[in-house]
Amino acid sequence: MDALMANYGSDSDDDNEPATVAGGAPEPQEASVLLPPPPLDLLQPPNFVDYSTIAQGSRIRSFPHVEGNYALHVYIPVVIPFNARKQLTLVMRRAASLVPDLYAVDADYALSELCKDEQKLEKVLLGREFHVSLGRTVGIQVHQIDSLVAMLRQKFQSQQR
Repeated sequence: MDALMANYGSDSDDDNEPATVAGGAPEPQEASVLLPPPPLDLLQPPNFVDYSTIAQGSRIRSFPHVEGNYALHVYIPVVIPFNARKQLTLVMRRAASLVPDLYAVDADYALSELCKDEQKLEKVLLGREFHVSLGRTVGIQVHQIDSLVAMLRQKFQSQQR
């Protein structure tokens, strides 16, 4: 026990108080006593993703990403019949020949490249869900979702197709 007391001192030692110089001001601590700053990655939560550094292709955000916000997008799905899809394929091929720099939205493929491969054109461009947007995308918080969905259902309930 005496060895421990010798190494750590006793409760009566004044080691907790900073040393003072003749004028009564505390003496600055030595640099070796101060701890180094924490690594910067400790300041971020463990599941933090910096979305501003992720390449998003041709997408352009209409508002900045905020952790905890959700994107609200109200739209009406549009079903295109098979025969109309064949006509749409012809229109896409014609558009690609007239404007070679056209890109498919959210696909990051040049339309001219998609038109070279029938299966790729069907899968990437025509195999997606088409829709008509009823407004722009806005950010909402999680506690607003249920009340917004209920309000939209009530408003659209009386609308005809």
